[in-house]
Amino acid sequence: MEDQKTISKVEKRWIARELQSGRMTFWEAKELLSSRSKNPEAFARRLLKEYSSDIDFTLPVMTEKEKAKLDAAHKRMRELEKQLEDAQMKNIALETMIDIAEEQLKISIRKKSGPKQ
Repeated sequence: MEDQKTISKVEKRWIARELQSGRMTFWEAKELLSSRSKNPEAFARRLLKEYSSDIDFTLPVMTEKEKAKLDAAHKRMRELEKQLEDAQMKNIALETMIDIAEEQLKISIRKKSGPKQ
């Protein structure tokens, strides 16, 4: 197994994970390994078989405390989104009011950009 010495264990696991998840095809793995192996397709299949047990894992079930924290974060996010929407509507209303005042009352409310005169 001379060809495996040129690839670190991390790289081998990464290739196996990418193959198993479908983010990499065997053709792409073969291209990637072609300069490092005499038989890159067989090497890719061997990596997948060898490291597939390292890849399978399950996420732990969320605790009640974590669920409550997540729910609180979602609630806070909805509140902030509502505040943002309200602020945007207020800004539009103020801009419209300034436009109308400048047009109808013929007064300059907004500062002119550029150097002071």
